[in-house]
Formats: sequence, C-alpha cells, structure tokens
Amino acid sequence: MTERETSDVGTADTVASTGRAPQKQGFAALRQSAVADDLDDGIDEQDDATIGTGASPGSLSHGEIGKKIVAAALRRATTAADRRRILRDPRPAVVVITVPSSAWIETVERYLNGIKRDWFVVARSGTDRQHTANVGNEGVAKALLWGRSVIGVASDPGRQLPRTLTAAADVEIVLGDLDTGSVGAAMRSRFPGTSVAVAADALTALQLDDVVAAMRPGVSPEESIELMRRASRRRSAGNDVSTAPDLATAVEFGAAREVAIALAQDIRDFKEGRQSWADSMKGLVFFGKPGTGKSVLCASIAAAAGVPLLRFSVASMFDKNSHLGTVIESLKNAIYQASAMGRSCLLALEEIEFIPRRDRLDARGRDWWTPIIDMLLLLTDAGIAANEPNGGAGRPVGVFIVACTNHLEMVEPALLRPNRLERAVEVMPPDCAGIANILRFHLAGALAGEDVSAVARSLEGATAAECMAVVRTAKRAARHAGRPMMLADLAAAAHGDDVRPPQVVWRTAVHEAAHAVATIVTGEGGLVYVSIQGHGGRTKIEGDADDLPTLETIERTAVCLLAAGAAEASIVGSLSIGWSGTDRSDLGRVALLLSHVHACSGLAGNLFVRANPDDAALEAVRADPELRRAVEDHVRRLYARAVALVGRHRNRIVAVAEALLDQRHLDAAEVVTILSDIPENSNEVPEDRR
Repeated sequence: MTERETSDVGTADTVASTGRAPQKQGFAALRQSAVADDLDDGIDEQDDATIGTGASPGSLSHGEIGKKIVAAALRRATTAADRRRILRDPRPAVVVITVPSSAWIETVERYLNGIKRDWFVVARSGTDRQHTANVGNEGVAKALLWGRSVIGVASDPGRQLPRTLTAAADVEIVLGDLDTGSVGAAMRSRFPGTSVAVAADALTALQLDDVVAAMRPGVSPEESIELMRRASRRRSAGNDVSTAPDLATAVEFGAAREVAIALAQDIRDFKEGRQSWADSMKGLVFFGKPGTGKSVLCASIAAAAGVPLLRFSVASMFDKNSHLGTVIESLKNAIYQASAMGRSCLLALEEIEFIPRRDRLDARGRDWWTPIIDMLLLLTDAGIAANEPNGGAGRPVGVFIVACTNHLEMVEPALLRPNRLERAVEVMPPDCAGIANILRFHLAGALAGEDVSAVARSLEGATAAECMAVVRTAKRAARHAGRPMMLADLAAAAHGDDVRPPQVVWRTAVHEAAHAVATIVTGEGGLVYVSIQGHGGRTKIEGDADDLPTLETIERTAVCLLAAGAAEASIVGSLSIGWSGTDRSDLGRVALLLSHVHACSGLAGNLFVRANPDDAALEAVRADPELRRAVEDHVRRLYARAVALVGRHRNRIVAVAEALLDQRHLDAAEVVTILSDIPENSNEVPEDRR
C-alpha cells in the first residue's frame, strides 16, 4: 500500500472494505509465506522469491533488474537486527530509507510493495510541492493506528517526508549509490552462471536506470559491462583529467599553484592512509576574472592527486521550471554521486555564486533560499564529505570540494569556515612566463624549436582562455594556407586585427602612456607593463604591500589615475568617456579612493566613520551633499597636480605613446629606457603621429 492510497486509511469501515487484515494477521501471514523461510538471512532472499515469479532468470524485466539492485543495496545497508525489527516483530515498524537520488525512489517503492502490500509506503521525490514535512502526517498516524508498518522513502527525508514519520522512525536505512556488490547481484540474476566482475570505474557517474539499461535483452555479460563503461564516459564528459596541465610545471597559475599543490598532496596523503581527514585540507574556493583557468586548475589538482574529477554547475540547478525541492535534490545528487564512488575524488562546484549570500536576501527571498543555503553548508561540511568504508577497515574515502566563482563577494561567507571550503584563493591572469607555458601547452609540440617569449610578452594581461584562442587562430591560419604553422602565425594572431580608427589608437596610447610615466616619475612604482593590444589599453601596476595606505600614498595613486585624463586633454586636445563613466573608470576609482578617505578612514581630519570601506562609502558620499562637495574639491586639487605633472613630462608621455604605436606592448624596463633618453621639461618634441 502506498501513500497514493491514503483514502483507504483512517476508519474501520474503510479498512474492512479493502479486505486487508489488521497488522498482526498481516505479519502472521508474512511469517507463513514462502518469501521468508529465513528472514534473518536478509531482504535479498525475499527478493529472490518475490520479484522473479513468472520470469526465467535470464529474462528479467527492467523493473525486476532494478529491484535486484535495490534488494542487494538494502541487504548491505541493514543489520540482522534491522531486518528482524522490520519483518518479524509483531509491532508496527516505522522505517525511513534515504536513497542516493530521486532516480531510485520508484524502484524502491515497487520493491517494497512486492514484499508486502500491507506496508504503508510514503515515497517522495521532492518534485511535487506537497512533498514537504508538513504534508501527510495524518495519514501516517492513521496507518500506525490501524496496525500497519510505515516506510518512508526519499533522498532528503527531513524535508520531503512527513514529520510524524521521521520523528517516529524505529529504523533508519541509508542506501549508498551504485556499488559493485549490488550491481554484481543483478548481473548474476540477469546472466546466470556467469562470473563477470563489475569494476568500480564502470559505475562512475551512473544512475540506477543507466545500469538497468545496460542489461537489456540481447547483450552478453561482457557487452553489458562495456555499455556501462560507455555510459560512464559520456556522463563524465568534461571530467577527463588526462590532458590537464601538469601542476608541477604549470607556472601560469601563479600563487594559486602553490595552494593547489598543497591540496593535491593532502588528497594523496589522505587516500593512501598517511594523513587523517581531520588534518586534511577539505577544499578551496578559486576566484578570479573569467578565463583565468579556474576549471582547468581543478583538473590539474585531480590529476596530480590521482583521483577522479566530478564537475557540477550550480547554475544548472535553476531553470524556469525549478522549484525548491528540485533544486535541493540536484544539489544533493551532486554530493552523493561523489561520495558514492567508493574512492576519494575531487568535486568541482562551478558558478557557486548562483547561490546567494544570506546577508543580502530580502525577507521574501530568504524564505526560498535559506533551505538551499543550509543544505549546501551541510553537504560541504567535513562530517558529510568523508567516511571510511567497512567500519574504517578499508582505504579511507573523502570528497574534496573546490568551488569556482568569478564573484567572490557574492559567495556565502559561511562556506569559507574551517572544515568546509576553508579559504579563498585568487587565480590571477598569467605573467609572461605563464603565458609562454600556456602557449606551449596548446601548441602541443608545434614550433618546438622556436622562442615564443616575444609573443608571450606581447600578450601580457591576457587570460589563459585568450592565450588558447591565440593558438587556435594561428593554427587555423596555417591550416587555411596549407602549410605547417610558423612563429609569424602566432605573432600575428597575438597582435590581432586592430579595427579601431587611428585617432582612437593614438588616444589610447597617450592615455596608457600617461599612466605609465606618472607611475615612474611620482615614485608610485610597481609598473609591470603597458599595452594597447586588442580592443583597449592596459597598464599593469603591482601595489606596494609593505605598509598600509596613508593619505600620501592614496593621493599619489589618484594622481597617477588622473594623469591619463590630463594627458588626453593636453596632448590629444580633448577628454573622452574612456577616462570616466563608470565606477571602474579612472575617475570612478579616484572617487572611490577619496570616498574612503572622507567617509571611512579619518585621514581627511574627520573623526567619524560614516560607512564601511567598500562600495557603501561611495554611496554614503553620493547621499550626503556636504560630503560629496568635500570629495569633489579633493579630486579637483589632485587633478590640478596631475595637469602639472603632464605639463612637466609631456614629451616623455608622447615618446612612450609613440613607442606603443610601434610595438603595442612595453614592459617596465623599456619605459624606463625611453624616459632616461628624454629629460624633464625637454624642448625636443617628437614628431606628432596623431
């Protein structure tokens, strides 16, 4: 009897009309039946007698094969005492069965009803809005009142099953995901007399229906195993780590590589029994701009640690038809699939920012999102992520989790606590050596005798994805020309086709040259390179981390930012919107810096903190007319200093801009050399190439 028959439960008249006997008579009949000659030997023996009726061993139906797997899984997940309580005790039993995913629920329900129709089975997938803890409690109570055992089946019992059922549970059974023992039992029934072993790697990423489908009529045992392997490979598409960059030499990941090496070492030490789970790094959050290689780094960690990689896109949980139960089910399935592999693995949760922070939810959103956030926190907790099979006698199994995001500020802070994801590590765009390494990796042996360092220098500032695209473009050019690729193809692809009008290129060169020159002559320091590659310009400056910011250093940074606008006005003849327009523009960044000075720091003489030192400082300034005037006056004073700086170094700025037109990229040493040849306030004016 299932929950869908709840209309049959509740009154003596209704029970009588169904022809079903009270519970004691039901169990007496059960004890006398042929399905339980030796109940203590396990549920799977009952299954042999109940589900095979009318079918020869080699012609099991789809449902019968699935029930064979369920029977074996239940046998492995229960003790003799559990089975005696469920099957032999005359008292009604309340049982909660947690399944790996919703794909198991229908098969488990059919199997239970095949054992005893007197059981009241509540099977819920979470895909119905009524599948909550507040629905169905009366039906459970009535079933127990009339002497029927109640069995709940769900992937998340606490949220999906009636609260009365979970609170009264006598036996709790947790089914692991597909394992070689359960599938092997089904194989022996489907192919009697065979001894084909089912390897764990053949079951990676598979669902119950995948395994059942692999045992379809007309296939041999060997073909069935191969079908499982094929399905596993297809479900694991994108998880192959065999071609991932070698972590030992992948300098393109910068400082993040050192943390990745440490995680890979912890995974190896844990899975080989040299280190406890408590002493292991449980996971990380990789963050950074798009294209920096966060997902590739996950594959490199898995390859270095010698463990499988499973990827899960958090964004994929949400579509126009998603509701709370479906989302939670998807999230749980990702974690459980990893934990059920039977060996340690790395789970990459991509686009983790799609689950928002609790402190940024409004009242309405909090009601919907809180269960999802709580579930994520629970599933990333150390107690869920690791276990030791066979009561600790086997090799330890742990799920190490790495989350990836382009927006760390949107990630729930509780995820970064110890024993969860623990820490956030930024994956920066590669430096020159890293770019050369990426080019070599994607060239895959092409241009083996060529020096790609000059091309790498010209690409400084590019992401790993952009470097890959350059190699792809170069290969395409050579292929279309019908010849092997040459270094010139790679250089041409790196420079790209600049479709900007000449006056825009000149303005961009002047703008970036002013940043570079101001950084050097003010003593700001840290210039790495200046470039006008691609569709814009970039001046990379590495800040000085030896001391905390002071009013002097903040003002110096602001002058270097404002110098670009002053140079446009002086050298090009007008300002452009490239200098302003957004909070990330030069003028916008100066406004943010000085908003911190006036609203947060006390550096401007005010001894009151009006906002936190983030975007709230800028909002506070915008909302306060007096504070806004103070910041704007401060910006004007610093802009006057920038104008004076451009006047003193105008010819130097023009010379650097000229060199940028020729080379498109200059490193810091090249800029210093140009400046050393032109003294301050020089009367020698280079040819105007505007």
